Amino acid sequence: MLILVAAVMVAVYQLELSRTFNEGVRQMVCLVRGPSCGETWTEADRPEEPEQYEWGGGNPNRLDNQNIARNLAEGYDWRDTEWQCLDNLWGAMSHWDHTVTDPDSGAVGIPGFVPGAHGSLPTGFRDSAQAQIEWGLQHISEAHGTPCAAWSYWQGSGSY
Repeated sequence: MLILVAAVMVAVYQLELSRTFNEGVRQMVCLVRGPSCGETWTEADRPEEPEQYEWGGGNPNRLDNQNIARNLAEGYDWRDTEWQCLDNLWGAMSHWDHTVTDPDSGAVGIPGFVPGAHGSLPTGFRDSAQAQIEWGLQHISEAHGTPCAAWSYWQGSGSY
């Protein structure tokens, strides 16, 4: 059966039936306000070149930082749903970028440490994703109990 189908396809191609069919379709399209007669669909519908996008907030360390957090969160027995809540929370806070500082709130790093509200910035905090994650997990545990509770609170207030 497969050989028969292949033979039919080769015959159609060699007899140029495909060009005749495509030309007939193009002419019908011209009648219903498609591309001008003489243009092809790709010429008429080709989109403009897309802008360059920075996926993941432009953070090349996102996956590394998430892996550090996932491993450390397991020490709190936070997996599955709790991990998803943590990912949502810190994705919204910082896009997992340990170098970010929010110009409005002054929040620093992955967990959004606010120096005025959380005390003084721990030594090495600004440069270390692991230090930020360790602090953030401890803060969530002490202030909210679980990442899902922190995420729920953040959704209502924009902070945790």
